[in-house]
Amino acid sequence: MTEQKPSKADKLRVLQERFINELPSRLNSILQAWQQCQIISVDSDFYRLLHSLAGSAGTFGFPLLGECARELELLVKQLDDTSADNEKTLVIKQKLNDLELIAQQGPNKTAGINKSALSSKTVRDDKPALIYVLEDDLNLAKETEQQLKHFGYRVEVFHTTTSLQEGISQQVPDVLLADIHLPEGEDAGPRAAAELQKDATHEVPVIFISGHNTWQDRLNAVRAGGQSYLSKPINYSLLLDELEVVTGNKQQTSYHILIVDDTKLLAEHYSTVLQAAGMHTKILNNPENILDVLAESSTDLILMDIYMPGCTGVEAAKVIRQHAAYTNLPIVYLSTEKALDQQLEALRVGGDDFLQKPISDNHLVAAVRIRARRFRELTALMSRDSLTGLLNHINLKLTLEREISQARRRSSPLSFVMLDIDNFKSVNDTYGHPIGDRVIKSLSHLLVKRLRKGDIAARYGGEEFAVVLPDTQPEDALDLINDLRRQFAQILNAHESGDFIVTFSAGIASCPPHKQIEALLEAADSALYQAKHAGRNQVVLDKPE
Repeated sequence: MTEQKPSKADKLRVLQERFINELPSRLNSILQAWQQCQIISVDSDFYRLLHSLAGSAGTFGFPLLGECARELELLVKQLDDTSADNEKTLVIKQKLNDLELIAQQGPNKTAGINKSALSSKTVRDDKPALIYVLEDDLNLAKETEQQLKHFGYRVEVFHTTTSLQEGISQQVPDVLLADIHLPEGEDAGPRAAAELQKDATHEVPVIFISGHNTWQDRLNAVRAGGQSYLSKPINYSLLLDELEVVTGNKQQTSYHILIVDDTKLLAEHYSTVLQAAGMHTKILNNPENILDVLAESSTDLILMDIYMPGCTGVEAAKVIRQHAAYTNLPIVYLSTEKALDQQLEALRVGGDDFLQKPISDNHLVAAVRIRARRFRELTALMSRDSLTGLLNHINLKLTLEREISQARRRSSPLSFVMLDIDNFKSVNDTYGHPIGDRVIKSLSHLLVKRLRKGDIAARYGGEEFAVVLPDTQPEDALDLINDLRRQFAQILNAHESGDFIVTFSAGIASCPPHKQIEALLEAADSALYQAKHAGRNQVVLDKPE
């Protein structure tokens, strides 16, 4: 029997219990630091301990304790660097007593862990999108099913609205692909779509496909919530574009968030909340390791505390910004700092946003997601090919350099593939450049949908593509690319003079033995040339002597 994984609510409760258990020790450290201050002078440890408690107490159900620690933090900030006057000393002692009294009362039941955070469901779903096809033409329905499955979609076909309703009662799809005219009536498709929205707990995207192009048909589609209307015969390249749009959020790769905070419990809380929202997280309690982590993995956003021992968040941001590769990487500060001038100064020297502790789970998720998504979008504009959305030539080389470096460090295999569409000039000459662009997009769709997580696809130039396969032996890469080749050869490309198919050839090289990027590129290109020379529509594996 598979052991059930702890839920988000369970994880957050465990963190709260740990906070409660550690609280006496934290308060004792604060008292000891204050006693040291009275002997010598106010030091940074006392201020840092108060700042840490002020920033974390509210998150774990102690809002009054957090407010008291914040008042103490501000009071200590106003003290003279060398000594404290008697009046302020008495106030500090009283506040320290208040800390202990408030802590003894236990967590505030109405605050505690955010209820919405406990009940929220993970956004990410790793399953491919489920497409329901409502089409009474048996042959067309079967062809549509086969074409969409080539690109990794799950597809179920229904020929009547009655059978569709039965399917919906079992499972609501991610997308409905529906004909307008059906045996049940000329507006049966739109009526079925409208019924689907009533039964679904969330709006389901609907794409209508019809051989009719009247105003009334299109109006019925709009009224039924249709997001797109495509004419028959189906142009599968256009259909795939529409599916990419309506399933984009579902198929989106999870954001990778780096959390930098010396308060371990608080960092774990943020991590748990963000993971439950579908993000990948990594925690660092020491900012000195930031550059190593950034070099090892892709990061969409850094969530960083401002006050940390040895190095402030602002100083860490300045170091990060010294590297051109991280100029645009979002840095979001977390702090109890309320002074506007301090916040603006922190943003001026490298930050992108400023979140005040304690922060609600919903606010945290929304703020991080907005910034990470914007970073992804801007990065895509700068680093990706405009036609396919794949990495462009320059960024492919940067990515390949990084992957080779990691493969060598980890002593793991890496395979690199060069693909070229066969007889592409003939496609352009026969069907025109717009159709040629659709063929290129069709191959890019296939690569995106059928490659594995961690694999990287790029448009190398023209009709040539490249694929980076980390942790992949050359023989496994050969099987994978051959499978893609066979699938691509079955995809129908629409044209008014009749559908046609296209093939590609590929060459594969690996690291090791090729440990430098130029050697790897040259070996893969040479293998591709052999595949072309041997008759095309095949994959050749580089075999160094």
